[in-house]
Amino acid sequence: MSDPRATPAQEALWWAHQRAARKSVYHITWRLGCASPPDPAALRTAWQAVVDRHDALRMGLAADDGVVRAVVAGRLTAPVRTVSVDTSGPAAPLLARIAAEVHDEPMPLDRPPLARLVLVRVNDEHELLFTAHHSVVDGWAIRLVLDDLSTAYETALSGEQPTFPEAPSFAKYALDQRAAEEKGRWRKAIEHWRSALDGASAVTVAPDRPVRARPGAAGTTLRHEISPEAARGLAAHAGAAGTTSFAVVLGALQAVLARGGAGGDVTVATPAANRLTAREQKLVGYLTNLVVARAHITDTDTVADVTARARDCLWQVLSHQAAPYPKVFAELPDRTKAALGDIPPVVLTYLGPLSSGLSLGPIPLTTHRSPNRAARADFTIGYWDTDEGIVIEVEYNEDRYDRATTLRLLHDLDTVLAAAPTDPLDSLPLRTKTTEPRTPAEARTPAGPEVVGPPWDNGTGGRRPRPTTTAPPQDPPLPPAITHAWQQVLGHPPTSPDQDFFAAGGTSLTVLHLAAAVEAATGERPDLVTWLADPTPRRLADQGHPDTPTSLVVLRDTTGPHLHLVHGAGGSPQDFRDLVDALPGWRVTASQDRTTHTTVTALAATYAADLPGQAPDVIAGWSFGGLVAHEMAHGIAHAMANDAALLLIDTPPPTGHPDQPTTADFAAMVTDLKVPDSDDDTLAVRALAAQLAVTGEDVPAWALVDRWHAYRRHARAGAAHVSDKRTRTAAAVIAADLTDDDVTRWRAHLPDDTRVVRVAADHWTVLRAPAVARVADAVRSLRETR
Repeated sequence: MSDPRATPAQEALWWAHQRAARKSVYHITWRLGCASPPDPAALRTAWQAVVDRHDALRMGLAADDGVVRAVVAGRLTAPVRTVSVDTSGPAAPLLARIAAEVHDEPMPLDRPPLARLVLVRVNDEHELLFTAHHSVVDGWAIRLVLDDLSTAYETALSGEQPTFPEAPSFAKYALDQRAAEEKGRWRKAIEHWRSALDGASAVTVAPDRPVRARPGAAGTTLRHEISPEAARGLAAHAGAAGTTSFAVVLGALQAVLARGGAGGDVTVATPAANRLTAREQKLVGYLTNLVVARAHITDTDTVADVTARARDCLWQVLSHQAAPYPKVFAELPDRTKAALGDIPPVVLTYLGPLSSGLSLGPIPLTTHRSPNRAARADFTIGYWDTDEGIVIEVEYNEDRYDRATTLRLLHDLDTVLAAAPTDPLDSLPLRTKTTEPRTPAEARTPAGPEVVGPPWDNGTGGRRPRPTTTAPPQDPPLPPAITHAWQQVLGHPPTSPDQDFFAAGGTSLTVLHLAAAVEAATGERPDLVTWLADPTPRRLADQGHPDTPTSLVVLRDTTGPHLHLVHGAGGSPQDFRDLVDALPGWRVTASQDRTTHTTVTALAATYAADLPGQAPDVIAGWSFGGLVAHEMAHGIAHAMANDAALLLIDTPPPTGHPDQPTTADFAAMVTDLKVPDSDDDTLAVRALAAQLAVTGEDVPAWALVDRWHAYRRHARAGAAHVSDKRTRTAAAVIAADLTDDDVTRWRAHLPDDTRVVRVAADHWTVLRAPAVARVADAVRSLRETR
């Protein structure tokens, strides 16, 4: 079978994914607590068998000339990754944070599989994390997958290879969807929706902040168990109306929205299972269809009135659920499209028993709160039945809403459910305020938090004077996004546009957090290495991105002697901050890696080419950077009229070595924590970010992973580097962890009078006080002897 065109629902989700602020917005992660430790080998065997069975689990989506196609791999390896952490603290916070980092891990849509399994252990607690992109599975499908996994696991435990009968093909279902469209089978349903939604408009909770709604905004989830009174009322309303609990909850939500002030014509979107045949009920894939339930509600209506209307509306909804919502929306009148918006702001879903009674073979599984960090809508409300009662989980847009507002919505829902059927709505003490989500004023509001920056102190006691014709020019206010990011990371707004980030309390790890905050607010990832030359809010706001980026960074621009610095593996100029401070009056530049070079010589050639025509007085490199600096110094001696003295700071000799970079070495570079045990390096680094977060260092996992990849590339280049070059320029070696043999091997590549300075520090503290003073003395001595 050739790759079919994606279903209309998949295609719409693909386009929504492209515009989403956070690409994890359509990831679905089920956190499954394990009552006893699973067997990793049996789990791997079982997972591979399940992936082999269902083509949706081997499916990716790829665009070809504007057409999105479902690309199915014939067979692929489906690993089960593992990570283990031993901690002195409680397991629950770390398990939740690891789940969030796994959930956020990028999942490019054109690279199947778009489903993955991770087994996590923290101390004596185990969790199984199932994560998939929504474009290939829905909630119903996940339950089918987990049931198959349980069966296959039990078989694998007995030492047998799991086998299954042939499963329905989702690729075939995609072909059937397009055939249905071509034959006009949805026409009657589309005409129903055109009539039912004519003149409708979306209603949402009034936002706490006037931020434009967009998919993938910052989001979180919370769980809420409805009161016993509401549970009893729900059962009573359903019985009196002869309907399901979902109709009762839908009516109650519509009532809360209608009573909030936005008007009595309200809509709530809901996912319909859309599995109308026995074949579809066994099919793993994304079949769910979005439908919109509309209600007209007045203040004098009773709870029984809204329940009855919701019941009747649902009958119509379910009768016409097969028409894909993207096709329905495309044929609505323009004014209705504008009023509804292409992303419904409030979504309600009933999960029923989907997450109950789960097991992995003989191991009972318990579902935990979803680790979402992005919001698909203003509010996505799901509920299900448990043995203890009805549980509601809400995913909400944190950019627009506070937790208190979300809880108020849930308490109002509780109030309506607990009311008597004959109670009129205007007698209920509801506090939720509502609005139409797309007002003209809001449409002009830029995406990102609106934060008012502080008044800079311009000699007026911190108050801005009223402008006059004679007033001195004022500093322009910082962009709100920069002020917000600064406050989010440091806990306070900047005191001036030129406040130093590190003087204000920043650290090497919170630099990465700042980058994530700026990217979330602006959509642009800042160039941290360039910014570190002047780590101020002004520089962050003014930072440009040249068309031809240079590797050269100016850390201090003076007319004094010139020191050029080369980073260690995965490092940055920030590693040299103490050394720069110890050399006042010096002009200091540094190299930054904007390449994907995998050899020391290639990096050295790029860095040397970006230096100005006059060679620095001293080139210094720490660790791996010393190998690059050695190559640069040798090349400069042949390319420039003057030489550059060379300082090697605890750098291994260029004789090659078999050691390869490890995540343990990387962890030692960035933290005192032990790196988690994992069979996957990226997962280990993400778990390390989770550990840092629960200890108070909230470092974005993507930034730590990027740094790990740079560290690994550099360390491998250093391990493979062998050189017979001997520099003629003045040189010195700082030895911390270097052995006498290392120093002896270096002498074959340096002048005979090379000075060796031993310092009482290790490799990681040689650039920190007090050892850095000896390093600064060596720099000055080299300049004097040059």
